[in-house]
Order: sequence, then C-alpha cells, then structure tokens
Amino acid sequence: MRREYLPLLLAGTLALFGVIGLLPDWGLALKQAAYNLLGMALFLYTIRINIRTIVMNSRPVYYLTLLLLVAVLFFGGGGGVRRWFNLGFMNFQPSELAKVVVPIYLIGSEGTLRRLLLGILPWFLVLVEPDLATSSVILVLTLYVVFITAKDLKVVVLLFSVLAAPIVSFAKVLFWAFLGLITAAFLVLRASLGWIVLTLGLVIGIGLTTPVLWRKGLKEYQRRRIMAMLNPHENREVLYQSYQSRIALANAGPFGKGIRGATQKNYGFLPAAHTDFAFTSIVEVYGYVVGAILILLLYLLPFSLFYLSLSPDPYVQRVASTAGTFFLYQTSVNLMSVLGLLPIAGIPLPFITYGGSHVLAEWLWLALAYSAFRWRVET
Repeated sequence: MRREYLPLLLAGTLALFGVIGLLPDWGLALKQAAYNLLGMALFLYTIRINIRTIVMNSRPVYYLTLLLLVAVLFFGGGGGVRRWFNLGFMNFQPSELAKVVVPIYLIGSEGTLRRLLLGILPWFLVLVEPDLATSSVILVLTLYVVFITAKDLKVVVLLFSVLAAPIVSFAKVLFWAFLGLITAAFLVLRASLGWIVLTLGLVIGIGLTTPVLWRKGLKEYQRRRIMAMLNPHENREVLYQSYQSRIALANAGPFGKGIRGATQKNYGFLPAAHTDFAFTSIVEVYGYVVGAILILLLYLLPFSLFYLSLSPDPYVQRVASTAGTFFLYQTSVNLMSVLGLLPIAGIPLPFITYGGSHVLAEWLWLALAYSAFRWRVET
C-alpha cells in the first residue's frame, strides 16, 4: 500500500467505528454519518487546492476565526459557558476551527515571537469561554509549530519556559529558582539581552496570571476535577464519571456485553457515553478485542501522518507532522481521561466522539496533510 493511502483508510475505519458505537440510537448514528459525509466532501474539495495557496491565503481566515471566538463570548451558548453557535442542524464551535486555522496560519508566518503571539491570542480567547481542554490543543499546536520552525536553541529554552511557568508559579521559591535557571541557560547560549528580557517577561506574566486564572478563570467543577487527581480520596464525588468508566471497562469482557446488555451505557450510569466516554461505551458493548483494535488504529493514524511528513518538501514536513501531533495529542488526552490518568478534559476522540465541529476539523486536517503531499516539490 502506498503510504498516502494509509491515513485515509485509518480515518474511514475510525469514522465507521464512531457511527457503529452510537447504536442503538439511530438518530445520533445517522447524524454522525452525515457529519462524516460532509467531512469527506470537505476533504475532496480541499485536496484539489495547492497547500501553498491555502497557507498564503490563511490570514483572512485567521482573523475571521478570531472574530468568531470573540463573538461566541457574547452570543454563544453552552449551558452556562460560551462555546458554540446553534446552527439548527448542528452546534458550531469556533474553537474547533481554530485548532486548524491557527497552526496553518503560523506555518506561513515569519518570526518566532510573532508566531508565538499569534497563537497565544486565540488560545486566550478559548480559555476564557472557559474551555481549558480545547485551549490546550491550540497551545500545544502553537508551540509545536514554533518549535519546528525555530532555527536555534534559544527558541527551545523559550518554549520550555512558557510550558513550565504555570506549573512552578504556585511556589514562590521554585518560581524564583526557575527564573535564575532560565537566565543561566541564556547566558550559556550567549543570548542577547532582548531574548533574556522577552523570556523572563513572558514567564513572569504567566506566573502572575496563572493563580488568577486558577481562582477566577476556571469554573469550580474544573478546579475540583484537577484537585481530584491529586487527592482522589477527598474528592470521590468528582470522580464519579471516571469510576463508572472503569466499572464499564472492567466488566466488558473479551467480546463485550452487546448493544442491549451494556448496563453502564444503557441505564445512564456512564454520563456522556457518546461524547467524553465514547471509547468506554464501545468497549462495554463490543469488548476488549475491539477496544485493542481501536487503540491500535487511533495511534496508527498520527504515526502514519508522521511517516507521510518524511519528505524534502518543507510544507509536507510541517503540515503533515502538525496534523500528526494534533491527532496524537487528542487521542492521548481522551484515553488517559477515560482511564482516570487525567481529569475529564472534554477533548474529543478523533472520528469516534459524537459531534459535527470536531469531525469536520479532523477531516480538514487530513485534507491539508494530503494537499501538502499531493502538491509536494521534490528536490
């Protein structure tokens, strides 16, 4: 099999699993099938356009995405939060569009600092919805694009500093020690004063805002989910979903309980069985064998895109590997949440979780990787 066919085959198989996993609810299953058909149509249209044309003309789409992210804060809905627009036939989340548009625009932008700032702005807008999980995807992809386009080690130090700053900001002694370590690293690299001031300014800014975001930016249930991972015995009620997920997985057996016999799913013990816990739902119904196959397919998809990125064309390298990072991050966070290794994040499992916005974003990422490969320039 030619390597460009493998990601498409994997995506189609996962999409089929996503539809079958919604049974016996034919209404949701047919909607999911329709979302995937729409995504495939978007895929077929997008691969006809040269990736260079897409990247070079991504600026207005980036600013349109920013406008939508601002608009959803005032006019959006989401049960106490502002995350989507109700289009009638589906709920449209601008943050899902941002997962694709922001990295593509950054790939075509110039300057390390400019890329970083252009990525931080939509990250912040999504964070204040509040949507910590989706904002983390945008941040990871932003840092990845900045990293692969960087030309010296100073950028690596800057990225590490930005990533570590929120963690060390809750302990004053550790935070000051971290600032000293950053300064020492830049002195060893013989960095200019501008690099040192820029990085320390970013770290101090993040350090000052992180505790504020923790207290006022996150909802109470989000803080409790994080604290429950650190101290589960005192936060058992917060871990109810995680416990029910593990019960469903533990009792699934090699070949599952069947569509009618899946008690956790059918009797409502497993909340959000078609969204956050779509993987658990499928395993309870179809068993460990299908679950193992599903995990294999989910991880083969990003690595098939990394393999596709092994090309001398820089556009193929950057777009395909960023697409692989997108799928790898979402898969890993979702599965770790289901297994109780991370707080319930709300990040969709690619092509499996029910929903229109994220399915379209996933097909679009696949299309962009294929466009890059199709229009590659061999040297």
